[in-house]
Amino acid sequence: MVSKEKKVTEMNRSYVRQEEQKQKRQQAQTGRHRRGLVRRLTALGVVGAAMAVVFAVLLTSQLTTLEAKKTERAQLEQKMENLKAEEAELEQKVKNYNDLDYIAEIARRDYYLTKPGETLYKVPEKTAESAD
Repeated sequence: MVSKEKKVTEMNRSYVRQEEQKQKRQQAQTGRHRRGLVRRLTALGVVGAAMAVVFAVLLTSQLTTLEAKKTERAQLEQKMENLKAEEAELEQKVKNYNDLDYIAEIARRDYYLTKPGETLYKVPEKTAESAD
């Protein structure tokens, strides 16, 4: 009859111990690498978050400044339109004051001046109440 017991030979124990030690060292190094990786990723995340906050603050500040500048520009454009209208009015006045007929009309109306041999009559202006 064949024996059911198997003969097990012992392996070289020093080799097994060396392999076990290698595996332990590799696991320790892997653990250190993982801890280092986690630390680096955490630091990178913190720096990234800080940069995002800084950029958000800068963007908000710039948008506020831009809106203020747009409002100021609109006000200045309105002021420029008013000044152009005033300039046109003043240019018309300059043209009128160079016209002798206009000057004569103003002198008659405001200062009651007349030409030689001319008589001036002042007629009262009608008011809204007397027109009714």
